Amino acid sequence: MPSERMPLIGMSLKIYFSPARTQQYLSAYVPISRSANALGITTFLIPDFLSVATSCAVLVTTEEQRYATGVGAQDCFWEDSGAYTGEISPAHLWELGVGYVEIGHAERRRIFRESDDDVAKKAAAAAKHGLIPVVCIGEVEPDESHIDFAVQYCVKQMDAAVRCVPVDSQVVFAYEPVWAIGQPNPAPTEYINAVCAGLRMYLDSHKRETSARIIYGGSAGPGLFTELDIDAVDGMFIGRFGHEPTNFEIMVHEIAKKIGKK
Repeated sequence: MPSERMPLIGMSLKIYFSPARTQQYLSAYVPISRSANALGITTFLIPDFLSVATSCAVLVTTEEQRYATGVGAQDCFWEDSGAYTGEISPAHLWELGVGYVEIGHAERRRIFRESDDDVAKKAAAAAKHGLIPVVCIGEVEPDESHIDFAVQYCVKQMDAAVRCVPVDSQVVFAYEPVWAIGQPNPAPTEYINAVCAGLRMYLDSHKRETSARIIYGGSAGPGLFTELDIDAVDGMFIGRFGHEPTNFEIMVHEIAKKIGKK
């Protein structure tokens, strides 16, 4: 598991890709992911649940790759086993080779009524098994004149997870303003930088200087990271813009250039 705030780029396929299409996608994705790792950038791919095992077989052939070029799951439960029909055990995900778990996406908070406490319990369960929780946070409405409101809203979402996940365990917070998800353009860069700077300050004040990373999602695509403050934003969390592998590759090189590795 990384012991410092290495740059990170992750991608969730939600359920846009079938297992067959995921396998096709991996043929283009894998070499890009490996080259990113050679540039000092960690990557993770979150396929649908039916493709997790086959993705691990391709991307995670060594224990180091579990985090360096990892595979994530789109959710997990807070119990390891038992009579919980339809749930996913974090212990079983670890056994498959999974390194990351996305938790608390805005869609799950809205559609499935997941609370901050639910998210915190899932994050703690994931961390207990060595998985890196990718906790999604983000305000529902934009208000560029009141950045502090967005920071406070997100801190409230983060706080339970920060308290439940051990301070020496890695955790990633994906800042995704709900109002920017699925839109043609991301949030304004000045807005992203200001909010993430506030979140970084909160994390540092809770002794998370190296164990917590912040990545931006919400219509994130090529060209965005070049405008972001790397002291506050550690990487990108992309969705549909990454469905075309060349876009993913472009973003890898943008991050590498920004951090001075290219």
